[in-house]
Amino acid sequence: MNYDSRFRYTVKDLLFKPGVITRNFTSGKRMRYANPFRFFLSVSIIYFLISGFIDFMQINEVESENNSSLQNLFNFQKDKDKPEIALDSIAYYKDLALKTKNQDSLERLPFVYAREQSLDTTNFFERSFFKFKMFQGFSLQTQIKNPYQALDSLEYSKSRFNIWLYERENGFERIQENPVEFGQYLAEKIPVFLFFLAPIFACFFLLLYFKRYSFKYIKEELKNTNHKVFSRLYKIPYLGPFCLNLIACFRKFFVVKRKYNYMEHVIFIFHIFTFLFLVLLILLIPEFLIGSEVLSGIFILVIAPFYFYKALRNFYKESRLRTIFKFFILNSVFLLLGLVVGSVFFILTAALY
Repeated sequence: MNYDSRFRYTVKDLLFKPGVITRNFTSGKRMRYANPFRFFLSVSIIYFLISGFIDFMQINEVESENNSSLQNLFNFQKDKDKPEIALDSIAYYKDLALKTKNQDSLERLPFVYAREQSLDTTNFFERSFFKFKMFQGFSLQTQIKNPYQALDSLEYSKSRFNIWLYERENGFERIQENPVEFGQYLAEKIPVFLFFLAPIFACFFLLLYFKRYSFKYIKEELKNTNHKVFSRLYKIPYLGPFCLNLIACFRKFFVVKRKYNYMEHVIFIFHIFTFLFLVLLILLIPEFLIGSEVLSGIFILVIAPFYFYKALRNFYKESRLRTIFKFFILNSVFLLLGLVVGSVFFILTAALY
């Protein structure tokens, strides 16, 4: 089957048959559909490319207001009451007797400062945090962006870590100055974030979707075993029933049967993510024409949760009550997991910006 046919079947079943595409794909009909991982990356990347292009084409008359409001999310703001220091900061600090041990001269500095040797007694995290705050205050006061010049002025060693830390401070300052641009940069990384989040999320599916057999069923299965040693053991008076019940009890509590393996859960999650981006991609043009994002809001709040429920119901084939119960559990887990992993992702993205 050529790619055009696979693309058509994939889009049709994703949009109109929630959960069915995953069931067909895992049951052996893989040639009928596109690869779920590649298709997810393709759809999500196309969505962000077109979304970014539309944002670029739109005239945002309140961009400056949005920038100022978004700046409240960050704490790296200049103190307007403090005068900026001249770029020739080396001479400035020499005038303040920075190279001396006069503590009064250090207290007169417009930012926190400590000599590098005095930080050797602190642990790595405290030392790094103090350096970052000091570099932040120094950069805001002097407007020196070159890490080599800054470290020379502060009389800090030009180690790779100090240079990297000062450059990261400049990155956070760029976020403060233009948070919208950083938001667009962050949005471009969302497909990668979800790509690595899905395998973690699938672990919780393993904890929810399993089957335990009844104690009676396990005993009957053990009695009818074809293993000659165990078959004779179970027929021994007193010892046989004891061993039979002991082994059955062990299998009851410690052995579970999983109808779906780990990769099948991962494929199911990727199909859900692909559906979200596919519909959001389709809604881009109508929202651009009406000048509002109300359609995507309705989709995220109403249609997407219902689609997720139907996909769970159609793929895992469980009762409505069980599906609803697991639906709420999985949504709660996803929100909590997304909050924790998303925070780490945000910090790493900001650090590398």
